[in-house]
Amino acid sequence: MREHDLLPPGPLVVAVSGGADSTALLLLLSDLAPQLGLDLHVAHFDHRLRPRASAKDAQFVADLAQQHGATIRVGRAETAPKSEDDARALRYAFLRRAAREVGATRIATGHTRDDQAETVLLHATRGSGLAGLAGMRPLRDDIVRPLLAIGRAETEAVCAAARIAPREDRSNADPKYARNRIRHKVLPELERINPQVRAALARLADAAATVSDAAQRAAERGLDAAATGDGIVLDRLDDAARDDALALAWTRATGRSLSAKHRAALAALASARDGSASLDLPGGRALREYGSLRIELPAAGARRPPGDQLLTEGRPVVWAGWTITLATAAPEGARLKAPAPSSSDLVVRSRRPGDRLAGRIRIKVQDVFTDAKVPVRARASHPLVATGSGAVWWVVGLKHAGGEATPGRWIFATPPQAQIEAARRYTVTIDGSGRPKAE
Repeated sequence: MREHDLLPPGPLVVAVSGGADSTALLLLLSDLAPQLGLDLHVAHFDHRLRPRASAKDAQFVADLAQQHGATIRVGRAETAPKSEDDARALRYAFLRRAAREVGATRIATGHTRDDQAETVLLHATRGSGLAGLAGMRPLRDDIVRPLLAIGRAETEAVCAAARIAPREDRSNADPKYARNRIRHKVLPELERINPQVRAALARLADAAATVSDAAQRAAERGLDAAATGDGIVLDRLDDAARDDALALAWTRATGRSLSAKHRAALAALASARDGSASLDLPGGRALREYGSLRIELPAAGARRPPGDQLLTEGRPVVWAGWTITLATAAPEGARLKAPAPSSSDLVVRSRRPGDRLAGRIRIKVQDVFTDAKVPVRARASHPLVATGSGAVWWVVGLKHAGGEATPGRWIFATPPQAQIEAARRYTVTIDGSGRPKAE
C-alpha cells in the first residue's frame, strides 16, 4: 500500500462479497484503519446469481461490518446478468455510487496474487499484448487492490486466525467459466512444473506493466511532437514508438482500440511517402497524403452538434454524449468539475468563431483546444459552458475562466464513455502558467 500510495486518509469503500479474499481485506483494513486514518464503508452487491444464498451472504457481510464499526450499503441487480462482463459492470457501477454517497475517492477490492495469475493467463490465451499481460494494477482510476502482494492461502489464513468462516460461492467451481477452468485445471498443472508459478506470473505482470507504461509514455511524447493541425507529420515520429503512436492517435480520434492486424495495416500505410492512400479501419478512415496522415471519422461522427441548452441547477443537460450538471454535490458518474459563476443564466453550447474565456486575460478558446491538443474534428462537439451574455466560462474539462464564483456550487461533467476509456487527454489540470497540462 505504501509502495503504490493506495490509501489516502479519509472515507474508503471496501467491496465485500463474503468470500475469503474480501473478508480478509476488511479484517486487515480494520486493523490498519487507525494508523492510516481510514473511515471504512462496506459495500456488498447481490448479482442475483444465487437466489437461495444471497440473503445469507448479505447478512454475513452486514454482521461483519457491524463488528468492525463500518457502515454498510447493499445493492442488488434488477435481473441476473447475462455474462461475467455484465456482472462486473453492474458491480462497479454500484461501488462507485456508494463511493460518491460517502465522499470516498478510492474503492478497495480483494483481488489477490492468485487472481492476478489467472488474469494474466486468460489475457495471454486470448492473444493480449503487453497491456493485457500487465493484468490488474494496484491502482487504476479509483480502484485499489491492496492484496495483490499476497495469495489466497494467506487470505484464508487471516480468516482462520480471526475464527471467521467466510461464505463460499459455488459458482467459483463451475467449469463453464473460463477463469474457473484456469483456476482448477491449468494452474495446478503449471504448479507441477513450478510450484511458485502464481508468484512468477505476478512478477511477469509487474514487468509487463513497467514496459507497457514506458511504451505508452514514449508513444504520447512522439505523437505530441508529430501532431500538427488535424494531421500527423510522419517523419517526426520516432521509429521505435511509431506503431504505438499511430495506434494511440487512432484511439484518441475514434475512441476505438485497434487489433494487432489493424495496427499492422495502419503502420504499413504510414510507411510509404509517395502520393496518397487511404485505409478503412474500425471507427474511421486513415488518409495518408505524402508524409502526412489524417484520421477521418465517419459522417455520423461529424454531424452538427446540438444547439444551445439552458443549464439550471439540478437538471442535467445531455449534450453530444456529455452530461453537464449544475449542483452542490457531484452526481453519479461525474468525472470533471469547475466552480460555478455567479451568473444564474448559463448555457451549454459548442464553440463559435472568436470565442474567448471570460475574465481579464480573455484567452482564445481556440488556443485552449490547441494547447490541449484536442483533435480538430472533436472540437465542434466539445461542450462549452457560457453565460447568457455569451462569455465562455468553462471549456469543459480543459480550462475555466476563474474570477467570481458562487461558493459551494459547481458545474459537473461526465464525458462520453469512449473518452473515459480511451481519450484521457480530456482530463487536464492547470499549472502555474495558466496553460492546460494533460494529466
